Amino acid sequence: MILRYSFVALTTTNLDRQRTFWVDQLGFPISEEKPGEFFIVDAGGLRLCVDLADGEVHVAGGKDPVIGLKIGSVTETLAVLAGRGVSVPDGAVTGQRGKFASCMILTEGCDPDGGRLRGEQ
Repeated sequence: MILRYSFVALTTTNLDRQRTFWVDQLGFPISEEKPGEFFIVDAGGLRLCVDLADGEVHVAGGKDPVIGLKIGSVTETLAVLAGRGVSVPDGAVTGQRGKFASCMILTEGCDPDGGRLRGEQ
C-alpha cells in the first residue's frame, strides 16, 4: 500500500530566513522552488519542503511536520484506510502535482496530536 516516503514539510512565516538557514547556512541544495511560496531541499536524502504560511493549508505554528507518503493509488489507499477506521474528510484531491489525500484534522485514526499525513500518487 505505501511505497515510500515522499517528503516532510515545515511551515514558516519567514521563508527568506528559513531559506538562509537550510540552504546558505546548512548547505542543503534546493531541488525545487516556487519563490514566495515554498522551497524543497535535499537534506541528506530527505526531501524537506518549507512552505510559507498562507493561513489555509499552510499554517505557521500549526500541526507540523506534514509527513508525505508515496502511495500506489489514492483511491485504493483511502478504501483500505476507511476499512481500518481512518477518516479522511476531504477524500481524494487533484492538485498541480497529481492526486493526493490528507488527514489534516484530528479524527479517529489520524495522528493523536493532530499531525498531518499526506499520501500522493
